[in-house]
Amino acid sequence: MKRLLAPLTEARTWAGSLYLLLDLPLGIAWFTILIVGLSVGVGLVVVALIGLFILAATVFAGRIIGYVERARAKALLGLDVPPPPARQHPHGVWATLGVFLADQPGWKGIGYGLIMLPVGIANFTVVVTMWSVALCGVTFPLWGWAITNRVSDTYVIEGWTKAPYIAGVFVVGVLLLWATPAVVRALVSMDSGLIKGMLGGSTAELRQRVETLTVSRDASVDIAETERRRIERDLHDGVQAQLVTLAMDLGMARQKLASETDADPAVVALVERAHDDSKRAVAELRNLVRGIHPAVLTDRGLDAAVSSLTARSPIPVDVNIAVPKRPPATIESAAYFVIAEALTNAAKHSNASLINVDARVVDNTLRVEIRDDGMGGADVEHGGGLAGLASRVAALEGRLRVASPVGGPTTVLAELPLPAGPWPPPGLPAA
Repeated sequence: MKRLLAPLTEARTWAGSLYLLLDLPLGIAWFTILIVGLSVGVGLVVVALIGLFILAATVFAGRIIGYVERARAKALLGLDVPPPPARQHPHGVWATLGVFLADQPGWKGIGYGLIMLPVGIANFTVVVTMWSVALCGVTFPLWGWAITNRVSDTYVIEGWTKAPYIAGVFVVGVLLLWATPAVVRALVSMDSGLIKGMLGGSTAELRQRVETLTVSRDASVDIAETERRRIERDLHDGVQAQLVTLAMDLGMARQKLASETDADPAVVALVERAHDDSKRAVAELRNLVRGIHPAVLTDRGLDAAVSSLTARSPIPVDVNIAVPKRPPATIESAAYFVIAEALTNAAKHSNASLINVDARVVDNTLRVEIRDDGMGGADVEHGGGLAGLASRVAALEGRLRVASPVGGPTTVLAELPLPAGPWPPPGLPAA
């Protein structure tokens, strides 16, 4: 019984009932506004141009109906219907009037508003009837004994025959109470289909919007990658070269001062400290440049870049990279930094004795997997390098997963979808 009556305690049952009850008053309001606007507008078009403006206002009212109904569906049903594209805003009165009159979402809103009156009458009638009869039947044993029950004008139910009658009404009420949530869900599903079909953006429009956003995202990623490489080149060819020259000059000055017998020891110490600082700055700048985008990745690809990483790893690394041809630069760069971050984390925190790096193409997806036999405990949820990598991979429509139970082992898996067709796509530079 508890399982059968569980839908009665769900918020969606009562929210759906409220939604269906509101169909009638809103249907009356929409029908009245639209019929008046259409009839007056069409009637005045033949005698005055004001009718065109009334029709345009009526079409605009159809778009407003769409806004209201989508908001009502989201508030009561949790239904998130994507809106249609925004209306154009041309210059000039007649151009604006033409845009209003040709507004397809507005006319769809008019159609929905006109349909809502008969739909609202049906929904309101069904919901009110079922809830009232069900609740009346369930509560009938509490008050049914106090009234006279008639089957006809001549037959009155009373005495010992009243108990079976009350029990029968109670059973009917329980059955209706059990069936009402299902009926409410069915009617809500019908209304949801109407909203999606008439008040949401069309499939072609949504597809075009997705394609536009995809192109915009790809352009943003390519711009960011180009900017990273420019910064790398400027640091390598400009600042790094100047620091190396400065270190060499300080080294020669240090040697010259050391060869002089009357040199001030304080000056010698100062030059030596400056020389050491310049060498450290050069080393830190080289590490920074390598972290932005290593030159070996650009020149020789992922396999060589990962081999360079493993050569510096304090933990033995077993590498297996089976990528038949170089992927796009953004994909290759993301794969490299996933491996670099995983190796760095393993060296710092895992106490592992072996790391396995595997990269291969499966179903047009570059799968990069890094496993270590360390103590585990890696976390991608609370910030840090792995969280940043997850965002970077997600920007390429990929996915980063980390399995790292306490006690180990740790597995980092990145899945980066590759573009269909030749790499790189026509019009884009090779990796």
